[in-house]
Amino acid sequence: MNRHLIAAILSVLAFATIGPFVKILSPEFPISVITFARAFFGFLFVLWVVPAMERTTQKLTRKELPDVVIVGFFLAMTMFLYNRAFSIAPLADVILLNYTHVFLAPILAALWLKEKMAWDSWVLLLMGFAGLAIINPFDGYSVEGNWLALGAGVSYALMAVFMRKVDRHHDLGDVIWFLGFASLFLLPFALSDPFVLTWHGLIALALAGVISTGLGYLFFNYALEGLRVHVVSVLDLVVGALIGVLLSVLAFHEDVTWNVVVGGLIIVGAGILFIQKQHLLNLGLKLPPSPTKGIYGTAFVPKKTGRNR
Repeated sequence: MNRHLIAAILSVLAFATIGPFVKILSPEFPISVITFARAFFGFLFVLWVVPAMERTTQKLTRKELPDVVIVGFFLAMTMFLYNRAFSIAPLADVILLNYTHVFLAPILAALWLKEKMAWDSWVLLLMGFAGLAIINPFDGYSVEGNWLALGAGVSYALMAVFMRKVDRHHDLGDVIWFLGFASLFLLPFALSDPFVLTWHGLIALALAGVISTGLGYLFFNYALEGLRVHVVSVLDLVVGALIGVLLSVLAFHEDVTWNVVVGGLIIVGAGILFIQKQHLLNLGLKLPPSPTKGIYGTAFVPKKTGRNR
C-alpha cells in the first residue's frame, strides 16, 4: 500500500481519538484543562519533530503575527467547543454535526471572499443541510452538546476561511505557531478551573495531545505530499464518521437514533460528492485548498509516479 495512503489513514485514526480521550479524561479533569493539554502537548510534539523533518523552519514576521494570532484564537475556540460537546453528547452526534464545516466554509467563502460555485454545488450544500435538519440538533440526547458541536463547525469554518483570506504558503512550521498561540489563549481558562494533577493524569493528558493533535497533523501533512487533497479529504469524512459511529455504539454503548444515521448518511454522501466536484474539502487547518497550493503548509506537489497521478 502507498505509504502516503497509510499516512492519511493514520491521520484519520489519530483525529478519531479526540472523542474517546475526552470521554475518558472528562470525569477527572475540566474540559478547559483537557483542551489546553491537547494544544500544548501537541505544540511541544511538533516543536520537537518538525525541525528534525524539515531543513528550514519558516520564521514569523511582524506583519504576519496578527493573522497567526487570529487563527490561533479560532483554533482554540474550535478545540474547546468540540471537546466540550464530546463530554456531554454521543460521539456519533458530535462528529456528524461537526462535519457541517464542509458545507459552511464554502458559503462563508462565497459571502466574504466572493468565491463562486456552480449551481449543482449549491444543490449539494442544500443536501448537506437537509441531513443536518434530519439529525435535528434541537432534539436528542444532549441539545447543548449538539449546539456545541455545531459551534465547533462554525468556528472551524471561520478559521478556514480566514486562512484562505491571508493565503499563507509556508511549511508545517506554521502549525507550531497556530498551536502555540492556541495554547496561550487556552491557558488562563485551564488555570482558572481547579484540578488535581497526578503522574497518571499527566501522562494521559500528554498522550491526548501527542496522539490526537501532534501525530494527527504530522500524518496528514505527509499524506498530502503524495496524495491529492480530495482523496485525503474523502478518507477523513468517510472513515472518520464511520469510526465515530462504531466507537459510540461499541465502546461507549451510546444510542444512535435512526435520524442520526439517516442524516449522517446524507451529510457524508453529499460531502463526498461535493469534495469530488471541488477537488478539495475547501479550507481548513488540516486541509489545504488544492494539491499544489497550501493554506498553512508548503506548496504540496504530488510525486509523479505510476500510483500518484
